[in-house]
Amino acid sequence: MSEGDVAGTTRPPSRLQLGLATGVPFGLFWGVLVALQGGPGETAGPAGYGILAVASILAGVLFGLVMALVLGHLQDRAARRTGVAGVLARRDVRAAVSAAEVLARAGEAAALLPGGRLTAVDADRALLRTGVTWRSWGERVEIEVRPQGPAALVALRSRPLVPFTLVDQGRNAENVAVLADWVAGLP
Repeated sequence: MSEGDVAGTTRPPSRLQLGLATGVPFGLFWGVLVALQGGPGETAGPAGYGILAVASILAGVLFGLVMALVLGHLQDRAARRTGVAGVLARRDVRAAVSAAEVLARAGEAAALLPGGRLTAVDADRALLRTGVTWRSWGERVEIEVRPQGPAALVALRSRPLVPFTLVDQGRNAENVAVLADWVAGLP
């Protein structure tokens, strides 16, 4: 019944992006935390703060390296499982019912998603939001319908609620897959 495969609209983040996105904030946080707790000590002088800065950079690099490897592996594994490399997922599905019927039953679709709720419905689309899970801060899901005679073509899209999300471990692709099955099964 599917008009198209699940397709991510973005590439997955590189290991460098993951390392920088996690390592830089960690290094800054660690350096500030140590400085606020008394710093390198009164006898160390300005050289002590230089050593603290170098130690903060090294801590950030090491943390970023570990996180790039771990998060990169998790995202690669999710991409192999779902077929979507990035964090944005989209699929077009043909519904056997009218566009109005799909929109009228959008609340059913929201109930299928973890912590899902219907947030808005207008003439040609419904907006849903999922709840927080251990893998995500939530997602924005859109169900857009285009009438085609007595049936409808339904475009499903899912993206992270937090716009700068780099890794979702397949959460958005799973949302789209669940909704695609729901649309295909509508009587």
